[in-house]
Amino acid sequence: MGGKGSGNWYRWNTKSTTEDCKQIDIRLMKREGWLNAGNSGTLSWKRNNNPWGDIEYRCYEDKLVLDYRHRINGGEWQPVTQTVFISETNCNFGNVRHWFICPNCDYRCAILYAGSQLFLCRKCYHLPYTSQMKGELDRLIEQKHKLGNLIFDDYSYGDGWLKKKGMHHKTFQKAYRRYHEMNIKINMGIAGEFN
Repeated sequence: MGGKGSGNWYRWNTKSTTEDCKQIDIRLMKREGWLNAGNSGTLSWKRNNNPWGDIEYRCYEDKLVLDYRHRINGGEWQPVTQTVFISETNCNFGNVRHWFICPNCDYRCAILYAGSQLFLCRKCYHLPYTSQMKGELDRLIEQKHKLGNLIFDDYSYGDGWLKKKGMHHKTFQKAYRRYHEMNIKINMGIAGEFN
């Protein structure tokens, strides 16, 4: 009883990824006009169409001030005020690009993550992207679905039918052969014969 991996058969990988954390993207804030000095408002997140949290923000000329509450392991809510400095770099063809300066390591980044109490860069929290956590079989299944959606008019749950309208027949045949080869590799991988 209790051999290697016992009790964990249902867990694939429990390491948090960037998608598991709340994020603040400076590119989105700039595009929506929220980054202008003097602006203030609320950033909110949803997960599975349910509210997942919100924070208040205030913009200044060279910094963003975040006000929110945080609790550790279900304890009491604690107020947090965090200041994140902003820098600019010139683009090659004019205009400027804005960056957050990570409050922990001074790394210039476009997205900050709430991996714990503070919003920091991905490197400080050692957060991998979700795609980095996928195995070879997962990537192959994802590629098959992408190709299936591209070539079939009706595609769902790994099965497709009816060639996309307007797609040249030779192009479809070539892509379908690739799709079929991927399907064979996936079935071999599921059967444990994948290299």
